[in-house]
This record gives sequence, C-alpha cells and structure tokens, in this order.
Amino acid sequence: MSDAVGGLVSRKHLAGLLACVGLALAGCGSAPKEVAVQDAKPGDLLVEVDGSRVELVRAFKPGIANGLHKGVVKVTSGGADAKGQMYETTAICSVKGEPGWQTYDNIFGDPISDLNAKRTFPVKDRWQFLFHFDGRTEQIGKLDPSVWVSRLKDNLCRKGDFDDT
Repeated sequence: MSDAVGGLVSRKHLAGLLACVGLALAGCGSAPKEVAVQDAKPGDLLVEVDGSRVELVRAFKPGIANGLHKGVVKVTSGGADAKGQMYETTAICSVKGEPGWQTYDNIFGDPISDLNAKRTFPVKDRWQFLFHFDGRTEQIGKLDPSVWVSRLKDNLCRKGDFDDT
C-alpha cells in the first residue's frame, strides 16, 4: 500500500511542478505591453512598432492643457542603433474642431546623449512632425520618417489605441 500512496504523492508533486514550469515558460514568452504615458514610469515601454521600441527615460512635464514638455525617450531598433538614441521630446496636442486650436498635433525632439547636459537652442538636429487632421503629415528636420513617431504622438496625445475618454 505504501508504494501506491507514494506513487500517488509523487505524481501530484510532478503534476504541480509541471504546472509551475508551464506558467514560468508562458511568462517568459510574453512581450512587455505598451504603457499609456499618464501611467508610465521611467523604464516603461511607451511604443513598440515595426522593430522599434520607445521607452520613457524621464517623465514629461505637463504644460498648458494640451502640452507635454521635455520628456526624454529612448528609441531602440533592431538595426545598427541597437544601443538606442535618446530624444528630449515635446508634444503639443490639439482637439479637432475646437475653435482657436491648431488643426494638427505637433511633436518634436532633440537628440541628446546626456540627461544632465545643458542644451542650447535651436538644436541643429531637431526633428518635428505636424500631424494634420486632414491626414497630411509635415516633417521638418533630419529624423527619417518612422512609424514610431506617429504611435508616440498617439500615446502622448491620448489618441488611437491610447484614447482613454
């Protein structure tokens, strides 16, 4: 009888162990989720799209009702810049159809390498995108067009998948 009971106990232990291993492996395969900027802390993933990851480095300072100013993000892609590039970024968001407001969302950034370095403006490598509500996008500066900019704008302006109204 002890073999029967011992066999039953070891099967329960084995089943429990296999269940734990399965849960652990399932957790390893899951990618981190994008975090809405209003809930994000430094190190959180703000955007992941087309092989590019945008992580929050320094929180944005709220400005006038529609602005988030001087946050720092790090953009990493699977390509040559695997170590990532930091940008001090500002977003000025608008509301479609609101009198006196711009008819576009504006996001711009300056490449930086040191969080504490004093910056002088204007920065020659500044990039800027105006996302017009009629579907046009204007680009100013040297940043190659990238889907991550549009997705970051949606996160910062609480639009698209990030709309929490």
